[in-house]
Amino acid sequence: MNVIFLIARDSIRALLHQRLLIGLMLVCLAMTVFFSAMMSRMRENITTQFDTSAQTNSPAFQKMSEEDKKKMNEAMEQGTSYVQGFFYAASSFGGSLVALMIFSTAVTSEVRRGTIRLTLSKPVSRVEYLLGKYFGGVAVMAGYAIITSIAVLIFSATEKVELSPALHYAPWLMFCWQLMLGSVAMLFSLFVHPAIGAVVAFFAGNGLCSTANPFYYLLPSYAPFNVFLDILQGSIMKGTDVILLTLYALDFIVLMLLLALWRFQKKEVC
Repeated sequence: MNVIFLIARDSIRALLHQRLLIGLMLVCLAMTVFFSAMMSRMRENITTQFDTSAQTNSPAFQKMSEEDKKKMNEAMEQGTSYVQGFFYAASSFGGSLVALMIFSTAVTSEVRRGTIRLTLSKPVSRVEYLLGKYFGGVAVMAGYAIITSIAVLIFSATEKVELSPALHYAPWLMFCWQLMLGSVAMLFSLFVHPAIGAVVAFFAGNGLCSTANPFYYLLPSYAPFNVFLDILQGSIMKGTDVILLTLYALDFIVLMLLLALWRFQKKEVC
C-alpha cells in the first residue's frame, strides 16, 4: 500500500508539471467562466425588462393579467436555471476532457519514454504501479471537483441566486462520471493509441443505443450521472439514487481496473 501511495504521489507531481494539462484545466475553467458570464448577462437583461415592466405606474404592467405576471415570474426562474445549467455543463465537459487526458496517458506515456523500466526494476509490481497511477489521477480529479464546487458557491453568492437542488450533489456525480471515463480510457490506452482510447471512452456509453440493442446492457450508462435536465427543471434526485449511482460507478471502475491489470500484466514494456 505504501508503494501505491508513493507512485500516486509521484504521478500527481508529474501531472502538475505538465504544461499541456495545466493549460487544458485553465482553458476549461475559462470556458466555464465565459459561459457563466454570457448566461448571467442574459439573465440581467431579463431582470431589467422584468423590473421595468413591473413598475405599478407602467401602462404595460397595468394591462398585464395575473396569468401574464405569473408567466413572467416563471421566465425569470427559468433564466436562472439556464445560467446554472450551462455553468454545470461547461464545467462537466471540461472535467471530462481533463480526465480523458490524464488517464489515457497515465501508463502509456511512461511506456513510450521508457521510464517505466526504471520503476519496474525496483521492488514494484505492475499491480502497484497501475493502481498508483490511477489513484494519482483520482486525486487530481478530486481537486478539480473541489474547485468546481467552490466556483459554484462563488457564482451563487456573486449573482445572488438560489442554487438549484440538483447542484448540491452534481459535483459528486460529475466526479464519479469522470472516474468512469478515466477507467475506460486507461483500459483502452493499453490496447490502442491513447488519443483513440480517449475518444472511444468518451463515446462508449449506451446513450446511443436503444433498449432493444444488446449493447445497451453491455456498455456503461453515463446518462444518469448527467443532471443538466434536473438543474433546468428544478428537480432533485433521491438520496438512495445517488448512493446507487455511486455504487454502480464503483463497481464499473473496479471491473475496468481488473481488465486493465490483466492487460498490463501481458503488455511488453521493457
